[in-house]
Amino acid sequence: MDLINELAYILSKKKSARFDSYLPANSKIRKLYDLVTQKEVLSDDVAAHEIYNTGKADKKYLMLKRNLIQKLSELVFMEDYVVPYEENYVNIQFRVERELNIAEKLILENVYHNPTKIIAKVEHMAEKYYLIDVQVSAAKKFRSVYALKGFPAETEKYDNKVKQLTKYQQYYNEAKGMWEVLYSKTKYTIAKIPEFIFEAYHYSEIIKQWLHEYDSPFMRLYFYKISSIKYDQQNDNQKFFETINSLNKLTQDYHFVKSQQLLLEINYAYALYYRNIRKVDIAEEYLHKCLELSDYRAFNKFQVQQLLFEVKIKQKKYTDAGEILYETFCVPQFELLDNYDKSAWAIREAYLYFIFKAHNYSELFKYLPNIDSSFELNSFLERTKKSSKDKFGYNIVLLIIRLLFMAKSNFSEIDNEGNNLLIYYHRYLKELNSYRTREFFKAVSKMGAKGFEKEIIEERKEILKSRLEKSEENVYDVFELIPYLDFLNMIPEFLSKEIKK
Repeated sequence: MDLINELAYILSKKKSARFDSYLPANSKIRKLYDLVTQKEVLSDDVAAHEIYNTGKADKKYLMLKRNLIQKLSELVFMEDYVVPYEENYVNIQFRVERELNIAEKLILENVYHNPTKIIAKVEHMAEKYYLIDVQVSAAKKFRSVYALKGFPAETEKYDNKVKQLTKYQQYYNEAKGMWEVLYSKTKYTIAKIPEFIFEAYHYSEIIKQWLHEYDSPFMRLYFYKISSIKYDQQNDNQKFFETINSLNKLTQDYHFVKSQQLLLEINYAYALYYRNIRKVDIAEEYLHKCLELSDYRAFNKFQVQQLLFEVKIKQKKYTDAGEILYETFCVPQFELLDNYDKSAWAIREAYLYFIFKAHNYSELFKYLPNIDSSFELNSFLERTKKSSKDKFGYNIVLLIIRLLFMAKSNFSEIDNEGNNLLIYYHRYLKELNSYRTREFFKAVSKMGAKGFEKEIIEERKEILKSRLEKSEENVYDVFELIPYLDFLNMIPEFLSKEIKK
């Protein structure tokens, strides 16, 4: 079902003129398509029952489903790639590659007069838009044409050009690979660790050297992307902001680089920056731009929603946060998320439960699909197993809320759990590049170690407040889902029945 949905999503960008002939109205194949895309049927059993009143193993249903996938695949293949910007490099690359394919077929038949004109046009377009892969391909075809014509000087010229362009192509492919490797390592974690910083610094320095020899907007694109990770990891908000501005300017200087996904990344980065410096209302403005550029079916809307959820909490708009959470859990694509993402959303749900419980907002429990008023700790820990492996990332956020829930369910042993967190702090977090989180984690751990006595809570709260006020920057940490002082103020209400008098 997910493949049908993904193919349908691509086709939804632009209605194909062939669509109705491939999937005729009132046909069974069209009915299956509509069931999956409009009624959001996720089960083969349900679809088979709706169409044939049989099970998913029925041969008629299996053939129908296979036929639908084949028809949709053919439509996707035949239609042009659609992006909102006509001059986008992907549109151009698809067009010129099609021209090169025609030239290649002519050359294979030893016909080389007309291919020369085609290749020359493609070469010009490729150079204009820095399409290095196409440049290499065009140069190779010119070399073949001049060889067929028996022109040694021109053949040698293009042989040398192929060698030079292949070198630049390697720079580009390696730069792209560096970005993809770093992105893959940071995708599912909020950890900020020396390994990521070193790797981002190393990669950016290499690309910087290559840019002296081959200055391409696509090389700069990956340089800025990698640099943004480096500065974000270092909590250097000013340089992070400057890098986003450079990336944004790149899309203005080279319009063909612009794409919906890149604009989404830029607006999301601005939202992160303003979240970091506590200007959450401005962050929200950028996130609303992100919502217009994203879609659950493309799975990029989940990332936007997670940051908007956090912003709503910082604005104390808890009902709005609940609506975001409920919507996210209820969309069909949620079940297709990676388990790391699902785990992180389970943590967000637990934090919202903590807020509702502390403020006695019982009417808002309806926004928590997996939690009722009697929170089940073991079930929560099972749903967040993936996050527990992220020692310098989501596990920090998990351990804090876990301590509060353990205090709620087994208050008599909470001092042991508090001491365990202090051990964790000294083992993993003492050198954490997040001052606010280090101090907050230590404060909550010491409260737990002392059984959350009211006097201890007040004492640690004043100490934490003093230390945070003396810190260099007025920022929010990436781990700070609930502002830390607000969090401490909620603890007594959350544990109102258990805290010692």
